[in-house]
Amino acid sequence: MTKLALAVDLGGTDLRAAVVDEAGAVLALATTATDSHGGPEAVIAQIVDLAARVRADAGQPPVAGVGVCAPGPLDPVAGIVLAAPTLHGWGDVPLAALLRDR
Repeated sequence: MTKLALAVDLGGTDLRAAVVDEAGAVLALATTATDSHGGPEAVIAQIVDLAARVRADAGQPPVAGVGVCAPGPLDPVAGIVLAAPTLHGWGDVPLAALLRDR
């Protein structure tokens, strides 16, 4: 069975999510405008919604892992957005923990 991943690209303008296979083929993709002025909770809700949408579009497959890229500086080991210049209120946001809780 092919392992799948959920990929999230968090940008100040656009938020993208995709389900991809081991070869990098995109099985489902969705994009929305980032609520960059809504603060971390608003954007995290958007990420959760977009992730659910692409998983549904791909047939609700189990995913082996989740990858998120975000504007930095970041602490990639702790999963913390230290100071995202394009996202209002994003200072020391524990993004990995918040998404894990959701």
